[in-house]
Formats: sequence, C-alpha cells, structure tokens
Amino acid sequence: MALPSLNGMRAFEAAARLGSIKDAAEELHLTPSAVSRHIRALEKNLGQELFERGFRQITPTIRGSYYARGLSEAFEAIWRATDDVSFVHGHGRTQRVRVLCVPAVLNLWLADRLPNFRKLHPSVNLEISTSGKRANFDLAIVDEFVYKAGPALTLLIPLVLTPVCAPSLLEGPVPLRTPADLVNHHLIHECESMRWRRWLEQEGVVDATPKSSTTLDDCTLIMREVINGAGIALADTMMAQDLLQQGRLVAPFSARHTYPAGIYLHQRRSIGNKPGTGLFQDWLLAEIVDHKRTMGIA
Repeated sequence: MALPSLNGMRAFEAAARLGSIKDAAEELHLTPSAVSRHIRALEKNLGQELFERGFRQITPTIRGSYYARGLSEAFEAIWRATDDVSFVHGHGRTQRVRVLCVPAVLNLWLADRLPNFRKLHPSVNLEISTSGKRANFDLAIVDEFVYKAGPALTLLIPLVLTPVCAPSLLEGPVPLRTPADLVNHHLIHECESMRWRRWLEQEGVVDATPKSSTTLDDCTLIMREVINGAGIALADTMMAQDLLQQGRLVAPFSARHTYPAGIYLHQRRSIGNKPGTGLFQDWLLAEIVDHKRTMGIA
C-alpha cells in the first residue's frame, strides 16, 4: 500500500506522545484544528480510528499505541541521522544548548548554580530564556499542575510548601508559636489564596481569615517582600533553599505539605546525541538530587 501523508503521521505521533492535540500543535507549529484534520485524514487512509476520544482528552487505541511507537522510533532515527551529518563535534567546538526555565526557578535557585556548570563545561554555550514555546528549546524546566502534566514531562521535584518569614518577625510583638498564629500576620499569596487556605486546613486551621494579605504574581518579588519583613509567604523548597541557608529567611514551623503541582523537565525530541544538552541535563539532575537531600525530600 502507499504510505499515508507524512503530515498525518507527524501529527498523530506527536499527539500520541504528548497526550494532547494542543501540545502537538505547539510542537509542530500548527493550529489544533489542523492537527485534528491531519489525524482524521490518516485514520481515514488506514480505515480505523487511532484514538479513543473523550472530553478534552485523547487516548491511543491498542493499534494506535503500536503505530505511535513505531513512528516515534522511525522519526527518532531520522533526527539522529540528520544530526550526525549536520553537527560536527570538533575538539573545543562550542556546543549550543537552549533552555527554557520558569522565572522563579531561574532567579531563586538555578542562577546561582550556573557558574559551577560553566566551570565544569566551558565548551557549552547556554542560552536561557524565561518565555517561549517548549518545543523551541532543547530542554524546558517548567511548573505545572499534576493533572495537566502529560507523558512528555518528567517530574523533577514536587512542590513542598512551608511558611517563611524574616528572622525579625519571630521576635516581633505578634506571636508566631503555632500555625494558628499565622492568621494574625500579613500573609502574602502567590497569584491566588488557595495555597494558603489548603496549607492552613492541613494544619487544622479552618475557616480562618487572615488579618491582612497581599497577592503577587512574581515569586522573586514575593521573596523580596518577605526578606524585607512585609509578611509571611508560602514557599516551595526551590524558592526557599538558598535564602534559608543564608539566614535571610527562617521557617517558623517544621510542618511542610505537598501541593498538587511540581517542577517538570521537558526534553525536545532527538537531543540524545547532542553532548552539550546531555551534559546540562545530567548536571541538572545531580543538582536536583543534592537539593532533595539538603531539603529532606524523599
């Protein structure tokens, strides 16, 4: 039989691998409707449906899963062959690695560790951005809710939250002995109040209204506000690690609770034989292991 359209095969493989028409469209630089049309045309050509379609979700059929795996292996081989003839690994040659990183992780954790990577791997030229499409980067370090994280994302670390404040706040006139005392302080929210409400309820503080609060959408600004004694914030371990170790912040309580979100790694297809990307990924994973050990995260 004649091979189906390459566009249809690419659209189907990407949607099956990413578990999302929308994500496939982003990777292929197409609209979701175009991806859907390509997949429908492929299914018509093959004489069978490749996905079981539900509300806002798609799941490959048994035959679809088999076909997707075969296509993924074939496209991977094409990418590797193309890289082999277009990328010469000469001695001392600069290796460009493009990384997308969520601003909070970059500004509060990763940036201070990058000099060590550059010292270890001076031939790797890092290009780091805080915005853009994941598909345009070799690696993407992103934050995502658990329920939204598809198979293309690898969990680096879950969000583990604990209150943090300036050391001076512990010696102030308003007590901070138990989690119930938090509602008598100025609480700083990240984007919305759900995180604080959930954390307090997990500590048995229910239906409590804080004395006052501020809502900010920039984690770096939140940490600056807390350092300046403006209030108390919930921080995940990456936001807080260095500031706690430096003594600029303190965690008044030992209680920590996970939030249904995490920091994930997205790896662009066919980076396996790009040594610079592999070096950065291996280094990043080692730093994550060290972070978990330091912060006592299993």
